[in-house]
Amino acid sequence: MDTTEELNGTYFYHGHANVTSQELFLLIFVESLADHIGVSVETAVTILTGLPLIPKRKVLGASGSRTSIASKLARRMLKDARFPGGMRVETIIGIGKVRSTNKIGTVIGRAVPYVGYAQATIIFAIVARKARNKYNLIARPKDQIAWTSF
Repeated sequence: MDTTEELNGTYFYHGHANVTSQELFLLIFVESLADHIGVSVETAVTILTGLPLIPKRKVLGASGSRTSIASKLARRMLKDARFPGGMRVETIIGIGKVRSTNKIGTVIGRAVPYVGYAQATIIFAIVARKARNKYNLIARPKDQIAWTSF
């Protein structure tokens, strides 16, 4: 058998026999994601370094708050560097909290996980498009994905 064949209404793909059309798409998607794994290392690092894992010192009214590795490093590297002209930038803290600051390190530290989320979204969109195209080359016309947003 070849790497891709039709077998009694099911598919045979890279050693997997009796694969349904949904399983075939999942196998192709996982294979495409594995091809992009080198890019996702940076994505995982930016997301993980932006997570609030490090406990902060107790301050009046802030019980049990935490900070991220990215925030600590950005604040340490940029110390008291501020935006010119007293400009303040609004940043998101946690879920739904918005704070404004004029410190460059604070803005960078708070933005790092969102850069990771954006990278992950782009990677999944690229992988999904490639998986759909490859799936449509293999699948029977009735099983093909006619049109999607990816």
